[in-house]
Amino acid sequence: MFNYNVGRTMSKKKVIIISILINFFLLEKSICEPIQLARDVEVSFSAEYMSRYVYRGIDQNKDRSTASVSANLSLPAGIYMGTWIAEANYGGSSQEVDLYFGINQSYKDFNFDIYYLEARYPGKKLVNVGEYNFKLVYQANESPFRIGYYFALEDTNETVGSDYKEYSIGYDFKNFNLLATYGDWDVINKTKTITASKSFQHFDIKISHIITDNSSNVANERFNTVIISKSF
Repeated sequence: MFNYNVGRTMSKKKVIIISILINFFLLEKSICEPIQLARDVEVSFSAEYMSRYVYRGIDQNKDRSTASVSANLSLPAGIYMGTWIAEANYGGSSQEVDLYFGINQSYKDFNFDIYYLEARYPGKKLVNVGEYNFKLVYQANESPFRIGYYFALEDTNETVGSDYKEYSIGYDFKNFNLLATYGDWDVINKTKTITASKSFQHFDIKISHIITDNSSNVANERFNTVIISKSF
C-alpha cells in the first residue's frame, strides 16, 4: 500500500531540489566564477539535473530523474581533486558519493586526463568501487573535429570483466557540438551514444540517445536523456 506521507515528503524534497537548481541556473555569470584561493589554486562548484541517470548504458536510479552537485579543487600543474554527489539506487543505497583526484595536461594538440575515482554508496560499503582512469583527446588547432580514447581499469576485484574502453569522435558546429561514442564494458555491455550539447549564457545542456547491447540475459535498452548543468 502506498504511504501517502512518504510520497508527499519525497515530492516536497524533489521540489526543493529542483528549486535550488533553478536558482543556480539563473545566477549571473559574474557571481558564478570559480573562487580564487591563491595563484593557480581555485575552487569551483556545479549543479546538475538529469532526466535519467544512465552510466555506461545502465540506469542508476530506477528510471527517475536525478539531481547532483559537485565541488572541485584545481591546483598548479593541472592537478585536481573533488567530489560528486547524486541521487542513486544501487546496492540498496539511495545516494552515490564519488571521490576523485588526478592530473590534466595538454601537449600540442593532445589533452591527457589521468585520475583515480572511488564511488561510495553510504550504508552499503560492500558495493563501493574504485577505478584508474585514462582519457586522451586529439583536436588539431582550430579544427572542429576531435577524437578520443578512454580506458578505466577496475580496482576493487569485485567483478570479473568490469574494465571499460570507450572511443569517441566529435564535431564542433557553430551553434552546438555533436559527439558519438562507442563503449565496451567487457562482458557486461556495449553502448553506443550520440550527444548534442550547447552552452547558453546561464547553463549547459546535453541531449543524448543511448543504445545498450547487454551481454547478459537482460534485454537490450534504449534511453533518451537530457542533462542541464551549471558551473559556478
